[in-house]
Amino acid sequence: MTTLAMDAPDYPIAIEGVTKSFGGVEVLRGVDLELRPGEIMGLVGRNGVGKSTLAAVLAGSLTADAGSAHYAGAALEPWQVSIIEQQLRLDPTMNVAEAMFRQSDVQHLPEAEVMAAARRALIEAGSALDPEDRLGDLQESDRRLVEVVRLLADPRQLMIIDEVSTTFNARETEDLRFAARRATGGHRSILFITHRLDEALDLCDRIAVMRDGKVVEVVSSLTATTESLSEAMFGRVVTLRPRSAPVSATSLLSVTGLDVGGEQPVSFDLHEGEVLGLCGARDSGVSELVHALTGDTPLPVAGITLEGEAVTLASPWDASRLRIGVLAGAADRGSDTYFARNLMMLDDPAEEDYDAQVEDTAAILVAFREADEQASRLFNRPALSVGQRRWRELRELAAEHSRMLILIEPTRGMDLSAREEFTALLNEVTGRGVGVLVLASDESELLLLSDRILVLAHQQVAAEWNPIDVTVEQLAEVTRGEWPPTR
Repeated sequence: MTTLAMDAPDYPIAIEGVTKSFGGVEVLRGVDLELRPGEIMGLVGRNGVGKSTLAAVLAGSLTADAGSAHYAGAALEPWQVSIIEQQLRLDPTMNVAEAMFRQSDVQHLPEAEVMAAARRALIEAGSALDPEDRLGDLQESDRRLVEVVRLLADPRQLMIIDEVSTTFNARETEDLRFAARRATGGHRSILFITHRLDEALDLCDRIAVMRDGKVVEVVSSLTATTESLSEAMFGRVVTLRPRSAPVSATSLLSVTGLDVGGEQPVSFDLHEGEVLGLCGARDSGVSELVHALTGDTPLPVAGITLEGEAVTLASPWDASRLRIGVLAGAADRGSDTYFARNLMMLDDPAEEDYDAQVEDTAAILVAFREADEQASRLFNRPALSVGQRRWRELRELAAEHSRMLILIEPTRGMDLSAREEFTALLNEVTGRGVGVLVLASDESELLLLSDRILVLAHQQVAAEWNPIDVTVEQLAEVTRGEWPPTR
Protein backbone atom coordinates (compact mmCIF):
# COMPACT_ATOMS: atom_id res chain seq x y z
CA MET A 1 0.00 0.00 0.00
CA THR A 2 1.37 3.43 -0.84
CA THR A 3 0.97 6.67 1.06
CA LEU A 4 0.62 10.12 -0.42
CA ALA A 5 3.73 11.32 -2.17
CA MET A 6 4.78 14.96 -2.06
CA ASP A 7 6.36 16.51 -5.13
CA ALA A 8 8.56 19.16 -3.54
CA PRO A 9 10.03 17.78 -0.32
CA ASP A 10 12.49 20.61 0.23
CA TYR A 11 10.01 23.46 0.58
CA PRO A 12 9.08 24.86 4.01
CA ILE A 13 5.50 25.43 5.12
CA ALA A 14 4.86 29.15 5.50
CA ILE A 15 2.03 30.42 7.72
CA GLU A 16 1.49 34.15 7.21
CA GLY A 17 -0.80 36.63 8.93
CA VAL A 18 -3.45 34.15 10.06
CA THR A 19 -6.26 35.78 12.04
CA LYS A 20 -9.42 34.36 13.55
CA SER A 21 -12.07 36.10 15.63
CA PHE A 22 -15.11 34.70 17.38
CA GLY A 23 -17.61 37.52 17.62
CA GLY A 24 -15.76 40.39 19.21
CA VAL A 25 -12.97 38.18 20.57
CA GLU A 26 -9.75 38.05 18.59
CA VAL A 27 -8.17 34.62 19.17
CA LEU A 28 -5.53 34.65 16.43
CA ARG A 29 -4.07 38.08 15.77
CA GLY A 30 -1.78 37.55 12.81
CA VAL A 31 0.15 34.31 13.28
CA ASP A 32 3.39 34.05 11.32
CA LEU A 33 5.37 30.82 11.43
CA GLU A 34 7.62 28.81 9.14
CA LEU A 35 8.11 25.05 9.50
CA ARG A 36 11.23 23.65 7.86
CA PRO A 37 11.32 20.34 5.95
CA GLY A 38 11.89 17.43 8.35
CA GLU A 39 11.32 19.64 11.40
CA ILE A 40 9.33 18.97 14.55
CA MET A 41 8.15 22.41 15.65
CA GLY A 42 6.85 22.75 19.18
CA LEU A 43 3.97 25.14 19.88
CA VAL A 44 3.44 26.28 23.47
CA GLY A 45 1.31 28.92 25.15
CA ARG A 46 -1.14 29.35 27.97
CA ASN A 47 -4.66 27.87 27.92
CA GLY A 48 -6.96 29.70 25.50
CA VAL A 49 -4.17 31.46 23.60
CA GLY A 50 -5.27 29.93 20.28
CA LYS A 51 -3.03 26.91 19.72
CA SER A 52 -5.87 24.51 18.92
CA THR A 53 -7.63 27.22 16.90
CA LEU A 54 -4.54 27.55 14.71
CA ALA A 55 -4.44 23.77 14.34
CA ALA A 56 -8.09 23.71 13.28
CA VAL A 57 -7.46 26.45 10.69
CA LEU A 58 -4.51 24.56 9.21
CA ALA A 59 -6.49 21.30 9.12
CA GLY A 60 -9.41 23.00 7.38
CA SER A 61 -12.05 22.56 10.08
CA LEU A 62 -12.07 26.32 10.73
CA THR A 63 -11.75 29.10 8.18
CA ALA A 64 -9.32 31.92 8.91
CA ASP A 65 -10.57 35.50 8.67
CA ALA A 66 -7.33 36.48 6.96
CA GLY A 67 -3.89 35.10 6.21
CA SER A 68 -2.68 31.95 4.50
CA ALA A 69 -0.57 28.81 4.70
CA HIS A 70 1.58 27.84 1.71
CA TYR A 71 3.68 24.89 0.64
CA ALA A 72 5.74 24.65 -2.56
CA GLY A 73 4.30 27.88 -3.94
CA ALA A 74 0.65 26.88 -3.52
CA ALA A 75 -1.92 27.02 -0.77
CA LEU A 76 -1.57 24.26 1.80
CA GLU A 77 -4.67 22.11 1.28
CA PRO A 78 -6.52 20.20 4.03
CA TRP A 79 -5.72 16.85 2.38
CA GLN A 80 -2.03 17.62 2.92
CA VAL A 81 -2.60 17.96 6.68
CA SER A 82 -3.39 15.36 9.33
CA ILE A 83 -4.20 16.17 12.93
CA ILE A 84 -4.29 14.22 16.15
CA GLU A 85 -6.70 16.18 18.32
CA GLN A 86 -6.59 16.30 22.11
CA GLN A 87 -10.25 15.25 22.24
CA LEU A 88 -10.50 11.99 20.33
CA ARG A 89 -13.96 11.47 18.87
CA LEU A 90 -13.49 8.17 17.07
CA ASP A 91 -16.21 5.61 16.44
CA PRO A 92 -15.59 2.88 19.03
CA THR A 93 -16.79 0.23 16.56
CA MET A 94 -13.90 1.01 14.18
CA ASN A 95 -10.93 -1.30 14.27
CA VAL A 96 -7.34 -0.12 14.52
CA ALA A 97 -6.67 -0.33 10.78
CA GLU A 98 -9.82 1.64 9.91
CA ALA A 99 -8.83 4.37 12.37
CA MET A 100 -5.30 4.58 11.00
CA PHE A 101 -6.42 5.03 7.37
CA ARG A 102 -9.64 6.95 7.90
CA GLN A 103 -8.28 9.98 5.98
CA SER A 104 -7.13 7.88 3.02
CA ASP A 105 -9.05 6.58 0.05
CA VAL A 106 -8.54 2.86 0.67
CA GLN A 107 -11.99 1.58 -0.29
CA HIS A 108 -10.64 0.32 -3.62
CA LEU A 109 -7.90 -1.72 -1.94
CA PRO A 110 -8.32 -5.32 -0.73
CA GLU A 111 -8.92 -5.52 3.02
CA ALA A 112 -5.92 -7.85 3.40
CA GLU A 113 -3.64 -5.19 1.91
CA VAL A 114 -4.95 -2.52 4.28
CA MET A 115 -4.52 -4.86 7.26
CA ALA A 116 -0.98 -5.71 6.16
CA ALA A 117 -0.05 -2.03 5.88
CA ALA A 118 -1.48 -1.34 9.33
CA ARG A 119 0.36 -4.33 10.79
CA ARG A 120 3.67 -3.13 9.30
CA ALA A 121 3.22 0.31 10.84
CA LEU A 122 2.36 -1.19 14.24
CA ILE A 123 5.42 -3.44 14.12
CA GLU A 124 7.62 -0.53 13.07
CA ALA A 125 6.33 1.46 16.05
CA GLY A 126 6.93 -1.48 18.40
CA SER A 127 3.24 -1.74 19.28
CA ALA A 128 1.61 -5.02 20.33
CA LEU A 129 -1.82 -3.87 19.07
CA ASP A 130 -3.57 -5.86 16.38
CA PRO A 131 -5.07 -4.11 13.31
CA GLU A 132 -8.38 -5.90 13.99
CA ASP A 133 -8.68 -4.69 17.61
CA ARG A 134 -11.80 -2.58 18.18
CA LEU A 135 -11.15 0.93 19.49
CA GLY A 136 -13.93 0.52 22.05
CA ASP A 137 -12.03 -2.39 23.62
CA LEU A 138 -8.79 -0.42 24.07
CA GLN A 139 -7.58 1.76 26.92
CA GLU A 140 -7.45 5.46 26.14
CA SER A 141 -3.64 5.41 26.05
CA ASP A 142 -3.77 2.65 23.40
CA ARG A 143 -6.30 4.61 21.34
CA ARG A 144 -3.93 7.56 21.42
CA LEU A 145 -1.04 5.31 20.39
CA VAL A 146 -3.10 4.25 17.38
CA GLU A 147 -3.14 7.91 16.40
CA VAL A 148 0.63 8.10 16.82
CA VAL A 149 1.13 5.06 14.59
CA ARG A 150 -1.12 6.75 12.02
CA LEU A 151 1.75 9.19 11.50
CA LEU A 152 3.83 6.30 10.17
CA ALA A 153 1.04 4.56 8.26
CA ASP A 154 -0.40 7.63 6.54
CA PRO A 155 2.04 10.56 6.71
CA ARG A 156 1.05 13.98 5.36
CA GLN A 157 3.11 17.04 4.50
CA LEU A 158 2.06 18.68 7.77
CA MET A 159 1.15 16.56 10.78
CA ILE A 160 -0.30 18.27 13.84
CA ILE A 161 -0.12 16.60 17.24
CA ASP A 162 -2.35 18.44 19.71
CA GLU A 163 -1.75 17.43 23.35
CA VAL A 164 -1.73 13.73 22.50
CA SER A 165 0.84 12.70 25.12
CA THR A 166 -0.89 14.07 28.22
CA THR A 167 -1.72 10.55 29.46
CA PHE A 168 1.42 8.82 28.15
CA ASN A 169 3.88 7.15 30.50
CA ALA A 170 7.62 6.97 29.82
CA ARG A 171 7.46 4.03 27.40
CA GLU A 172 4.59 5.51 25.40
CA THR A 173 6.39 8.86 25.19
CA GLU A 174 9.41 7.06 23.74
CA ASP A 175 7.11 5.43 21.15
CA LEU A 176 5.78 8.88 20.26
CA ARG A 177 9.29 10.29 19.86
CA PHE A 178 10.28 7.42 17.56
CA ALA A 179 7.13 7.61 15.43
CA ALA A 180 7.27 11.40 15.09
CA ARG A 181 10.89 11.43 13.99
CA ARG A 182 10.35 8.61 11.49
CA ALA A 183 7.16 10.19 10.14
CA THR A 184 8.93 13.39 9.07
CA GLY A 185 10.98 11.31 6.64
CA GLY A 186 13.49 14.13 6.47
CA HIS A 187 11.11 16.37 4.51
CA ARG A 188 7.66 16.40 6.15
CA SER A 189 6.90 18.71 9.10
CA ILE A 190 5.22 18.20 12.47
CA LEU A 191 3.57 20.87 14.60
CA PHE A 192 3.68 19.54 18.16
CA ILE A 193 1.31 21.31 20.57
CA THR A 194 1.99 20.70 24.25
CA HIS A 195 1.83 22.21 27.73
CA ARG A 196 4.76 20.05 28.89
CA LEU A 197 7.74 22.31 28.34
CA ASP A 198 10.33 19.67 29.17
CA GLU A 199 8.67 17.39 26.61
CA ALA A 200 8.85 20.14 23.98
CA LEU A 201 12.54 20.65 24.69
CA ASP A 202 13.21 16.93 24.45
CA LEU A 203 11.21 16.13 21.30
CA CYS A 204 11.23 19.27 19.14
CA ASP A 205 13.87 20.95 16.99
CA ARG A 206 12.51 24.44 17.58
CA ILE A 207 9.72 25.80 19.75
CA ALA A 208 7.28 28.60 18.91
CA VAL A 209 5.76 30.51 21.81
CA MET A 210 2.25 31.96 21.43
CA ARG A 211 1.08 34.90 23.52
CA ASP A 212 -1.87 37.24 22.97
CA GLY A 213 -2.87 35.39 19.80
CA LYS A 214 0.51 35.69 18.08
CA VAL A 215 3.78 33.80 17.82
CA VAL A 216 6.05 36.05 19.86
CA GLU A 217 9.20 33.97 19.80
CA VAL A 218 10.74 30.97 18.03
CA VAL A 219 13.70 29.39 19.81
CA SER A 220 16.01 26.44 19.38
CA SER A 221 15.39 23.57 21.79
CA LEU A 222 19.16 23.38 22.21
CA THR A 223 19.34 26.80 23.87
CA ALA A 224 15.90 27.27 25.43
CA THR A 225 15.00 26.24 28.99
CA THR A 226 11.70 25.63 30.76
CA GLU A 227 12.30 28.91 32.61
CA SER A 228 12.84 30.95 29.44
CA LEU A 229 9.80 29.38 27.78
CA SER A 230 7.51 30.02 30.76
CA GLU A 231 8.70 33.62 30.94
CA ALA A 232 7.88 34.09 27.25
CA MET A 233 4.42 32.53 27.81
CA PHE A 234 3.37 34.26 31.03
CA GLY A 235 5.68 37.22 31.44
CA ARG A 236 7.21 35.58 34.51
CA VAL A 237 9.10 32.41 35.31
CA VAL A 238 6.68 29.73 36.51
CA THR A 239 8.34 26.94 38.47
CA LEU A 240 6.41 23.97 39.79
CA ARG A 241 7.56 23.08 43.26
CA PRO A 242 6.95 19.90 45.27
CA ARG A 243 3.80 19.95 47.37
CA SER A 244 4.47 20.94 50.95
CA ALA A 245 1.61 20.44 53.40
CA PRO A 246 1.22 18.67 56.74
CA VAL A 247 -0.14 15.13 56.70
CA SER A 248 -2.01 13.60 59.61
CA ALA A 249 -1.01 10.25 61.09
CA THR A 250 -4.70 9.37 61.27
CA SER A 251 -5.88 6.86 58.66
CA LEU A 252 -8.74 8.06 56.47
CA LEU A 253 -9.05 5.02 54.20
CA SER A 254 -7.73 1.56 54.97
CA VAL A 255 -7.81 -1.14 52.31
CA THR A 256 -6.96 -4.72 53.30
CA GLY A 257 -6.58 -7.66 50.96
CA LEU A 258 -7.81 -6.18 47.65
CA ASP A 259 -7.33 -8.77 44.91
CA VAL A 260 -6.18 -7.04 41.71
CA GLY A 261 -4.82 -10.26 40.19
CA GLY A 262 -1.40 -10.66 41.77
CA GLU A 263 0.00 -13.37 44.05
CA GLN A 264 -0.41 -11.11 47.06
CA PRO A 265 -3.51 -8.92 47.56
CA VAL A 266 -3.08 -5.15 47.88
CA SER A 267 -3.26 -3.48 51.29
CA PHE A 268 -2.58 0.19 52.08
CA ASP A 269 -3.68 3.20 54.11
CA LEU A 270 -4.49 6.72 52.96
CA HIS A 271 -4.10 9.30 55.72
CA GLU A 272 -6.12 12.43 56.38
CA GLY A 273 -4.71 15.32 54.36
CA GLU A 274 -2.41 13.04 52.34
CA VAL A 275 -1.84 12.83 48.60
CA LEU A 276 -0.97 9.23 47.79
CA GLY A 277 0.42 8.77 44.29
CA LEU A 278 -0.10 5.50 42.41
CA CYS A 279 2.70 4.35 40.12
CA GLY A 280 2.94 1.31 37.89
CA ALA A 281 2.97 0.01 34.34
CA ARG A 282 -0.29 -0.35 32.42
CA ASP A 283 -0.58 -4.01 33.48
CA SER A 284 0.58 -3.47 37.09
CA GLY A 285 -2.87 -3.47 38.67
CA VAL A 286 -3.05 0.29 39.25
CA SER A 287 -6.10 0.76 37.01
CA GLU A 288 -7.87 -2.18 38.65
CA LEU A 289 -7.20 -0.67 42.08
CA VAL A 290 -8.60 2.72 41.05
CA HIS A 291 -11.73 1.29 39.42
CA ALA A 292 -12.38 -0.88 42.47
CA LEU A 293 -12.37 2.22 44.68
CA THR A 294 -14.63 4.19 42.32
CA GLY A 295 -17.09 1.29 42.42
CA ASP A 296 -16.89 0.75 38.66
CA THR A 297 -15.30 -2.70 38.90
CA PRO A 298 -15.71 -4.23 42.35
CA LEU A 299 -13.04 -6.77 43.31
CA PRO A 300 -12.74 -9.28 46.16
CA VAL A 301 -11.48 -7.51 49.28
CA ALA A 302 -10.97 -8.54 52.88
CA GLY A 303 -12.07 -5.15 54.18
CA ILE A 304 -12.31 -1.39 53.61
CA THR A 305 -12.70 1.21 56.33
CA LEU A 306 -13.36 4.92 55.86
CA GLU A 307 -12.79 7.15 58.90
CA GLY A 308 -12.69 4.04 61.06
CA GLU A 309 -16.00 2.56 59.85
CA ALA A 310 -16.26 -0.59 57.76
CA VAL A 311 -17.75 0.27 54.36
CA THR A 312 -18.78 -1.47 51.15
CA LEU A 313 -17.65 -0.27 47.72
CA ALA A 314 -19.65 -2.48 45.41
CA SER A 315 -20.98 0.17 43.01
CA PRO A 316 -20.62 3.82 41.99
CA TRP A 317 -23.63 4.53 44.23
CA ASP A 318 -21.56 3.40 47.21
CA ALA A 319 -18.76 5.80 46.21
CA SER A 320 -21.21 8.72 45.94
CA ARG A 321 -22.98 8.05 49.26
CA LEU A 322 -19.57 7.77 50.94
CA ARG A 323 -18.64 11.13 49.36
CA ILE A 324 -15.71 9.78 47.36
CA GLY A 325 -15.29 12.27 44.52
CA VAL A 326 -13.66 11.38 41.21
CA LEU A 327 -12.18 13.66 38.55
CA ALA A 328 -10.91 12.19 35.29
CA GLY A 329 -8.81 14.34 32.98
CA ALA A 330 -10.31 13.23 29.67
CA ALA A 331 -12.93 15.51 28.11
CA ASP A 332 -15.28 12.68 27.17
CA ARG A 333 -18.44 10.85 28.24
CA GLY A 334 -16.49 8.94 30.91
CA SER A 335 -15.35 12.10 32.69
CA ASP A 336 -18.86 13.55 32.40
CA THR A 337 -20.21 10.41 34.09
CA TYR A 338 -17.76 10.80 36.96
CA PHE A 339 -18.72 14.43 37.35
CA ALA A 340 -22.42 13.51 37.36
CA ARG A 341 -21.71 11.04 40.15
CA ASN A 342 -19.97 13.79 42.11
CA LEU A 343 -23.12 15.89 41.86
CA MET A 344 -25.08 12.97 43.31
CA MET A 345 -23.16 13.47 46.57
CA LEU A 346 -25.31 16.54 47.13
CA ASP A 347 -28.58 14.88 46.12
CA ASP A 348 -28.15 11.55 47.95
CA PRO A 349 -30.51 9.59 45.65
CA ALA A 350 -31.89 6.17 46.53
CA GLU A 351 -29.90 3.26 45.12
CA GLU A 352 -32.69 2.23 42.75
CA ASP A 353 -32.79 5.76 41.24
CA TYR A 354 -29.03 6.33 41.15
CA ASP A 355 -28.06 4.92 37.73
CA ALA A 356 -30.92 6.68 35.93
CA GLN A 357 -30.13 10.02 37.59
CA VAL A 358 -26.42 9.71 36.79
CA GLU A 359 -27.19 8.82 33.17
CA ASP A 360 -29.58 11.77 32.82
CA THR A 361 -27.13 14.19 34.46
CA ALA A 362 -24.22 12.95 32.33
CA ALA A 363 -26.34 13.38 29.21
CA ILE A 364 -27.08 16.98 30.25
CA LEU A 365 -23.35 17.63 30.84
CA VAL A 366 -22.53 16.18 27.42
CA ALA A 367 -25.27 18.30 25.86
CA PHE A 368 -23.91 21.42 27.58
CA ARG A 369 -20.40 20.68 26.31
CA GLU A 370 -21.57 19.97 22.78
CA ALA A 371 -23.87 23.01 22.85
CA ASP A 372 -20.93 25.17 23.90
CA GLU A 373 -18.92 23.85 20.96
CA GLN A 374 -21.86 24.30 18.57
CA ALA A 375 -22.52 27.82 19.86
CA SER A 376 -18.87 28.59 19.25
CA ARG A 377 -19.39 27.81 15.57
CA LEU A 378 -22.87 29.33 15.19
CA PHE A 379 -22.29 32.54 17.11
CA ASN A 380 -18.63 32.87 16.21
CA ARG A 381 -17.32 32.92 19.77
CA PRO A 382 -14.53 30.91 21.40
CA ALA A 383 -15.37 27.79 23.38
CA LEU A 384 -13.51 26.99 26.57
CA SER A 385 -10.28 25.10 25.98
CA VAL A 386 -9.92 21.61 27.46
CA GLY A 387 -7.62 22.97 30.14
CA GLN A 388 -10.02 25.78 31.07
CA ARG A 389 -12.92 23.32 31.33
CA ARG A 390 -10.89 20.92 33.47
CA TRP A 391 -9.86 23.71 35.85
CA ARG A 392 -13.48 24.82 36.29
CA GLU A 393 -14.63 21.27 37.07
CA LEU A 394 -11.78 20.78 39.54
CA ARG A 395 -12.69 23.90 41.47
CA GLU A 396 -16.35 22.84 41.59
CA LEU A 397 -15.40 19.37 42.79
CA ALA A 398 -13.18 20.79 45.52
CA ALA A 399 -16.16 22.77 46.79
CA GLU A 400 -18.33 19.66 47.15
CA HIS A 401 -16.72 18.75 50.50
CA SER A 402 -15.75 15.23 49.53
CA ARG A 403 -14.28 13.05 52.24
CA MET A 404 -11.85 11.63 49.71
CA LEU A 405 -10.85 12.42 46.12
CA ILE A 406 -9.61 10.15 43.34
CA LEU A 407 -7.86 12.20 40.64
CA ILE A 408 -7.13 10.49 37.30
CA GLU A 409 -4.76 12.54 35.12
CA PRO A 410 -6.08 15.68 36.88
CA THR A 411 -3.94 18.33 35.17
CA ARG A 412 -4.40 17.04 31.65
CA GLY A 413 -4.76 20.00 29.29
CA MET A 414 -3.67 22.55 31.92
CA ASP A 415 -0.90 25.01 31.23
CA LEU A 416 1.97 25.60 33.63
CA SER A 417 0.26 28.46 35.45
CA ALA A 418 -2.95 26.46 35.93
CA ARG A 419 -0.94 23.54 37.28
CA GLU A 420 0.69 25.92 39.75
CA GLU A 421 -2.79 26.99 40.89
CA PHE A 422 -3.86 23.34 40.99
CA THR A 423 -1.14 22.58 43.54
CA ALA A 424 -2.37 25.45 45.71
CA LEU A 425 -5.95 24.16 45.44
CA LEU A 426 -4.77 20.66 46.35
CA ASN A 427 -3.10 22.05 49.46
CA GLU A 428 -6.34 23.82 50.38
CA VAL A 429 -8.38 20.62 49.97
CA THR A 430 -5.99 18.41 51.92
CA GLY A 431 -5.79 21.08 54.59
CA ARG A 432 -9.42 20.20 55.40
CA GLY A 433 -8.36 16.61 56.04
CA VAL A 434 -9.45 15.25 52.65
CA GLY A 435 -7.31 12.34 51.44
CA VAL A 436 -6.40 12.20 47.76
CA LEU A 437 -5.40 9.32 45.49
CA VAL A 438 -3.63 10.50 42.33
CA LEU A 439 -3.03 8.52 39.15
CA ALA A 440 -0.85 10.49 36.72
CA SER A 441 1.14 9.18 33.76
CA ASP A 442 3.56 12.11 33.96
CA GLU A 443 6.22 10.82 36.35
CA SER A 444 7.55 14.29 37.19
CA GLU A 445 4.05 15.46 38.10
CA LEU A 446 3.46 12.42 40.30
CA LEU A 447 6.69 13.18 42.12
CA LEU A 448 5.72 16.82 42.68
CA LEU A 449 2.17 16.17 43.88
CA SER A 450 2.60 13.15 46.14
CA ASP A 451 3.36 12.93 49.84
CA ARG A 452 3.92 9.20 49.38
CA ILE A 453 3.99 6.92 46.33
CA LEU A 454 2.54 3.42 46.25
CA VAL A 455 4.34 1.33 43.63
CA LEU A 456 2.57 -1.63 42.02
CA ALA A 457 4.27 -4.30 39.93
CA HIS A 458 2.89 -7.67 38.83
CA GLN A 459 -0.54 -6.79 40.33
CA GLN A 460 0.74 -6.34 43.86
CA VAL A 461 2.35 -3.70 46.06
CA ALA A 462 6.07 -3.66 45.31
CA ALA A 463 7.16 -0.65 47.38
CA GLU A 464 6.14 2.52 49.19
CA TRP A 465 8.40 5.44 48.38
CA ASN A 466 8.98 8.84 49.87
CA PRO A 467 9.18 11.27 46.92
CA ILE A 468 12.26 12.86 48.48
CA ASP A 469 14.16 9.60 48.07
CA VAL A 470 13.36 8.77 44.43
CA THR A 471 13.90 10.31 41.01
CA VAL A 472 11.78 10.81 37.90
CA GLU A 473 14.02 8.28 36.13
CA GLN A 474 13.20 5.60 38.72
CA LEU A 475 9.47 6.24 38.34
CA ALA A 476 9.88 6.09 34.56
CA GLU A 477 11.48 2.66 34.84
CA VAL A 478 8.53 1.50 36.93
CA THR A 479 5.96 2.75 34.38
CA ARG A 480 7.94 1.03 31.62
CA GLY A 481 7.45 -2.24 33.51
CA GLU A 482 11.07 -2.53 34.63
CA TRP A 483 10.94 -3.88 38.18
CA PRO A 484 13.00 -3.56 40.22
CA PRO A 485 14.42 -0.29 38.85
CA THR A 486 18.14 -0.36 38.12
CA ARG A 487 18.96 3.18 39.23
